[in-house]
Amino acid sequence: MVLRYFTVFAGLFLITSCGGEAPVVENEDPKVEEPMGTEEARTVYTLNCASCHGQDGKLKASNAADLSKSEMDDAHIKQTILNGNDKGMMPYKEMLSAREVEGLVKFVKTLREE
Repeated sequence: MVLRYFTVFAGLFLITSCGGEAPVVENEDPKVEEPMGTEEARTVYTLNCASCHGQDGKLKASNAADLSKSEMDDAHIKQTILNGNDKGMMPYKEMLSAREVEGLVKFVKTLREE
């Protein structure tokens, strides 16, 4: 009987003594927040976009836009990547990280012909 009370008391003590806020863990990898470089963005583009847009942005497979002629601003490019469009492009918001999307926005603009 004493053991039962001790067990209950010990359990209550542990529950009440573990309160408070969780410690804040600092991001130990500073690269995680760094903007994506051109080569890394090219890899993301190759894996996710090149099958329809082509390596140079001109393929136009499956009704894809010719990215070499695109005049979209950054916000419109990002919106299209995230949500797709009515021409058949699928949304990538569930597949790409925010960092990857930002990298793609910058990379797509490098495909433009001047």
